[in-house]
Amino acid sequence: LYEMGSTFKSFTTAMALDSGKVTLESRFDASHPIRIGRQTIHDFHSKGRVLSVPEVFIYSSNIGSAKEAEAVGIEGHREFLHRLGVLEKMQTELPEVARPTEPKVWKQVNSITIAFGHGVSTTPLQTAVGCAALMNGGFLIEPTFLPRTQEEAMSVAKKVVSEKTVEAMRYLYSLNAEKGSGKSARVPGYRVGGKTGTAEKVVNGRYSKEKNFNAFVAAFPMDDPQYIVLTIADEPKPEKPGMGATAASNAGVMAGNISRRAAAMLGVKPDFSHENGATLVSYQ
Repeated sequence: LYEMGSTFKSFTTAMALDSGKVTLESRFDASHPIRIGRQTIHDFHSKGRVLSVPEVFIYSSNIGSAKEAEAVGIEGHREFLHRLGVLEKMQTELPEVARPTEPKVWKQVNSITIAFGHGVSTTPLQTAVGCAALMNGGFLIEPTFLPRTQEEAMSVAKKVVSEKTVEAMRYLYSLNAEKGSGKSARVPGYRVGGKTGTAEKVVNGRYSKEKNFNAFVAAFPMDDPQYIVLTIADEPKPEKPGMGATAASNAGVMAGNISRRAAAMLGVKPDFSHENGATLVSYQ
């Protein structure tokens, strides 16, 4: 189990859009940190202003994500993460599957921190499967380590989000690869989109300032996603003095390299007409 950090913002944004209470045109005030109890929620790269939903996503705003969760409410937030299977014990052919953890009672502070991936832990596989549902037309499909046909897969599929939400999330993944923290995973011709996650690692029950758990969840080709790649860098170090150790500089690069090598083997045809094509679409 891991706290998956900002990759969870995929679920927070999808939840807000799917609830009908938020659209891509909605705006959230991220100009000031959120203070709740003894906690203060900051943005890692604060813009100090009101952000649109696409900006909340590509700038990975903790404050904006918290406000998306507030718009849905605590019960709706918990229900959505259970609906996407990330807080349920996963069933696979392997017995070694850990049970995700969550607060016994969700309070406002829990919902706010869970919005950006702190305060619940799940398995990377469940995170990948949940993100696949946001890309594949809205179907949560139990994973398998064995071959199966598309018909067999769809017979166990559950519709968990709307087509409209999927369309918006595909757009946001593409936009993040063009303009946000996903740029390091871009692969010319293969339309890779995705979301970074840089989380402070929990060491002896406390968040460490020195140790990160980084992840990147990618999908490709973004015009009709067929594949999910989730990469992890556990306690990465900066490559050179002065360089960062965030997910964009390691897990994102790994996801791009895996996608680049795998795409050709999987028969994904390169298409360069989509390059620089993620412009803000109208969202009615």
